[in-house]
Amino acid sequence: MPRRKTAILIRKYLIIFFAILLIFIWLNHDRAKAETEKDDGMVHFPSVSITSTTRRISTGFLHRHERLRKLVPKNLWNRTHRIFEIETLKDSKETTTNLKDFVFQRENREASTPMVKAARYFVNSNRCKMPYADPFSREALEIYTPFKLKLCSNDSDIFVLNYNWNKEQYMLHLNEKALYRLSSYSSVSCNFRQVIQGRNKSSELNSRIYFNQSYKLPRDLSGIFVECHDAQNSSRIVQQDAFPLVQTHNRTGSSSDKLPSRRQPSVILLGLNSLSRMNFQRTMPKTAKFVSQLGWFEMEGYNKVADNTVQNLLPVLMGCTVEQSPRRCKHDDKECVAQFPWIWKDYKQAGYTTALGEDLASSGIVFTQDGLGFHPGEVDHSLHSLLLRMEQVMSIYVRFGYNYCLGRRLAVSYVYAFCEQFVSRYVEELDQPAFGYFWSCTFTRDYNFGAASLDDRFLGYLQQLEAHQLFDKAIVILFSDHGARFGELLDLSDSFLEERLPMLHIYLPPWFRTTYPKYAQALYLNRNRLSSNFDLHNTLRHILQLNATTEADLPPLATCPSSQSLLHPLPRDRSCEDACVGEHWCTCKEFIVQGLNTEMYHLAKTVIYHINRWMLVHQFNTFCQRIRLLDLDSAEKKLLFEDNGKETMHGGIAIYRLRFRTLPGSAKFQATVRLNRDLKKFDNFYVPEISRLNAYHNHSLCVDDVNAKKFCFCYPSTKLDTFMGDWKKLKLTTLPG
Repeated sequence: MPRRKTAILIRKYLIIFFAILLIFIWLNHDRAKAETEKDDGMVHFPSVSITSTTRRISTGFLHRHERLRKLVPKNLWNRTHRIFEIETLKDSKETTTNLKDFVFQRENREASTPMVKAARYFVNSNRCKMPYADPFSREALEIYTPFKLKLCSNDSDIFVLNYNWNKEQYMLHLNEKALYRLSSYSSVSCNFRQVIQGRNKSSELNSRIYFNQSYKLPRDLSGIFVECHDAQNSSRIVQQDAFPLVQTHNRTGSSSDKLPSRRQPSVILLGLNSLSRMNFQRTMPKTAKFVSQLGWFEMEGYNKVADNTVQNLLPVLMGCTVEQSPRRCKHDDKECVAQFPWIWKDYKQAGYTTALGEDLASSGIVFTQDGLGFHPGEVDHSLHSLLLRMEQVMSIYVRFGYNYCLGRRLAVSYVYAFCEQFVSRYVEELDQPAFGYFWSCTFTRDYNFGAASLDDRFLGYLQQLEAHQLFDKAIVILFSDHGARFGELLDLSDSFLEERLPMLHIYLPPWFRTTYPKYAQALYLNRNRLSSNFDLHNTLRHILQLNATTEADLPPLATCPSSQSLLHPLPRDRSCEDACVGEHWCTCKEFIVQGLNTEMYHLAKTVIYHINRWMLVHQFNTFCQRIRLLDLDSAEKKLLFEDNGKETMHGGIAIYRLRFRTLPGSAKFQATVRLNRDLKKFDNFYVPEISRLNAYHNHSLCVDDVNAKKFCFCYPSTKLDTFMGDWKKLKLTTLPG
């Protein structure tokens, strides 16, 4: 019996001992874990052992996990696991999206909640709540596939272009070392040819002028082609190149000699096609850092007003929509072209020297080679003739859907070489007021992440312009027309914002901020207020009338009377209607998800009916097939109703946002519809405002109308079936209703 008691006692003490030991081990482990998780500037990932798990992890998953770990710094990675803490922004505390100011809370990971809505906004007022969209959300980074810059040639430059300021003349030199290193011929001849503007907007080359070592170029040249070839056979080319030439005309007195209050600031517009403010930060972080320096103002509440590039650029450059603009006309119809109210015409009339350049000549935004278009009229310097001729005679390499390389250089490099010359001649050397518009499509227009390969090069361009004193003397506007309209980004939960919020950064030079402190203060205040393309146009008008110190001093824009200059404070409680942003493009409205029930499917089918009827009214059914509903992907309803134009809890107008797919071709669309609940029909439904969410170029070649292309699937070349044949022959009079 004593032995049994002793054994029980020993067992009891052993249990106590091991319990204390386990507690000690656990406490030490927890302390070590806490020390490991201290902020050391790195992101710590749980180790993954393929052998220790019964679930097989694919190599692709591990590669993607590793790529994200390298790509994202710690603070941004943590942001993908959190959402914003609810807060209300006040006027006195309006801030930019500075990462240090964000406060987060844990994300709700319940399977029943597909996404957690952000409680912080780009714009937060009674009449506009524009939700914040995180550029570095986990879902965005998982599809982010940046490409490296691909050079067009690794050969050294044989031709070198210099400018002699004293003689006001360009000098063309031969790099003889590079020439003889690249040439295998016994004798080489080099020449240049002048590019001149031909009839009907074509361009022509003059005869060859041969030279040795160097040549003083005449002052009337605006662009040249250069070439070295075998002296015995001109078809054996060693190197071919081209250069824009910005020659100075009508020299006037320096702007710096005038009083600051009488000084006219130069204005340079730098445009990148199809780049939202989120995708700009995501794909071009180095450039984004450059434009976050002192003097730059980012308009976070900048909302596009229409669908495509032309429809969003005309309000900026003309102050009107496509429907409000004068009729399109041929390039040689000077009377018609003169009617276009381009903003650079106002600047030219005010004594500015003007320049325009795009990296697509034959299919550009402002310039159009054939047919009817919005032609730019007379400007002092244009890149169009040179670029058009290059597209006709030089080798072209297509990447991202456009002319990536023209000859041995990037297509965009000619635009920025042209821009650099223009800034150097007029802003730096002459210090005369200049207006320049320089637009690029080739990297960003049709590929969501093409801008990533442009980041280093574009930053270099900005630094070169900085060396030419651009940021000491000029107002610079870096902007886009809209965000992504096709591709993977439109599958994100923030896709509605991704498409509708283009980037807009405005720079004011030091002398301007000192001379006009109220304008700088207004621009700072407007960063988190709703603005639109029409406001940017008014800002360009305001720069020509800097004595307009109040909103009333600047005449209202006839096409959008409620628009304002961004150099004047915008109303805090501003609605999309005030900014002339249509219902379908407005990001101020809050929507709630709807179940995909019979009512929602009926709305989608009604939208399809209106599309087909619109195609029929405009007789596009003779070229395009009838579309049918394939499926409804999502439906959302606006929180508030409308009654007599005012938002109420119980109004007669309900607003829905539908995303659906159609046959043929599985086309993706998004439509915003206003449903009159009493009459059970759509209110003010405008078919051209429907968004197409995937590419449609290849199956809509049979029509030229930009709106019809979104809905068009051309008939097959084979014999049409009865359904297609009946639709093709159908006339509006045979359609009931």
